[in-house]
Amino acid sequence: GYPHWILHEHLKMILRTNDSSHTHHVKRWLEVLLHKIQPYLYGNGGPVIMVQIENEYGSYPICDRRYTQWLRDIFRSYIGSNAVLFTTDGSSSFYLRCGPIPGVFITVDFGHGVNVTNIFKPLRAIQPHGPLVNSEFYTGWLTHWGEPNESGAPTSGVVNTTRSLLAMNASLNFFMFFGGTNFGFTSGANNPPFQPQLTSYNYDAPISEAGDLTDKYFAIKSVISEFFPIAEIPVRNSSKGSYGRLVLEPKISLSDSDTGIVYPNTMYPQTFEALELYSGLLWYETILPLDFSGRALLVAEKLHDRAIVYINKTAVGVLSRNVTCSMFISGEASQPLSLLVENQGHINYGKMMDLKGLVNNVTLEGKILTDWKQIGYPLDNVSHLASLPTVEHVDLPAFYSARFQLPETLETPLDTFVDMTGWNKGVLYVNGHNLGRYWPVAGPQVTLYLPGPYLFQYPEYNTILVLELEKVHPDRTIEFVSAPIWKA
Repeated sequence: GYPHWILHEHLKMILRTNDSSHTHHVKRWLEVLLHKIQPYLYGNGGPVIMVQIENEYGSYPICDRRYTQWLRDIFRSYIGSNAVLFTTDGSSSFYLRCGPIPGVFITVDFGHGVNVTNIFKPLRAIQPHGPLVNSEFYTGWLTHWGEPNESGAPTSGVVNTTRSLLAMNASLNFFMFFGGTNFGFTSGANNPPFQPQLTSYNYDAPISEAGDLTDKYFAIKSVISEFFPIAEIPVRNSSKGSYGRLVLEPKISLSDSDTGIVYPNTMYPQTFEALELYSGLLWYETILPLDFSGRALLVAEKLHDRAIVYINKTAVGVLSRNVTCSMFISGEASQPLSLLVENQGHINYGKMMDLKGLVNNVTLEGKILTDWKQIGYPLDNVSHLASLPTVEHVDLPAFYSARFQLPETLETPLDTFVDMTGWNKGVLYVNGHNLGRYWPVAGPQVTLYLPGPYLFQYPEYNTILVLELEKVHPDRTIEFVSAPIWKA
């Protein structure tokens, strides 16, 4: 992906083209990356047999062959004949129109449930000889917040298509083979419509987010053994920890904490990127110019991505990029109108520059609101808040914390899952590690994966810190459980 600072320094850059402001940075990056890879290439005695140039460029709306051939030449200068250079594109002739690069091996990608003979025909039309390769054979699929259940792919379909590919002597690379986690704020989004992705990237993969072998894993292993000898090496899934329930204590409101960056007031609202804020939350505040005792229409056009709206510090509603960017409000002249905007993850495909925050002006009854105060909360340095004294009451958004010890008899900290049932939306930290966003009311993900190495053995204390944005569990409890929970 592209680094977020691109959106601050080069807003007019045309991505994935021969635009010099783009190729300048790409070249600098590749010169470092490819130099590091060189010792590991197959021709140099290493394990890397293939190196991919770009990814699914044939799906991109801009077809710049000067760019892709320029990329090829850079890769060749570092890779040479020590590994095979290749491209990956969708399997239809449409995607193969612009994705392939002259002199570079072509592969395609697709999932289960296809006729494998027919699906390779467009590739064979432009590459008559050489291996048939599916370099992204989908074992599952990603999931977005608010979807009814975890996405995936049926084991039977994955196994049957794997068998068909191997029977025709095609090669395949499973994507994903090992599920993962978008720790911190690394999860992305799809568009259109805007669909923020979960913290979990479990993907219904053969090996789970926590490293466990699934039924899909053993089914794939079985079908591969029909074609190739497989050594029988016993592998056991790791034990998981059920460490019980914790009561979290209120520590401090977000607005009272020392984690905010106060920016100079501006006539119009600024984006995250204009303020060089690249994650977390941005508090926008202005003053109501008149009394609005009835229903006044507030519009935050091009809100990116989600905002809690406050009148006189009281939450009155939520605006969202993928639901609605307008609502009716009422208030008195000189009362503060505030919007706490959350960056829910950058769109990770497409030609648009995905700015965050209030990208356009905010209007009230059709009139542009001006004179904005802005406070940024990157949420990357909050661990010290857990050591603050407990208080009786905090106004949301607020931080809650607790300390706990693992069992004395436990030799090594075990992986576990933090059940956030009863909480609404926020961010979870354990021992300074940002485990990511939670949002169980939207689902389908309810638990967050907590790797054992993030935990301290007895007698050391572990610290959990929660930033809750909207609604606290009535008992302020979280629970460590031994298996992930998905909301159906």
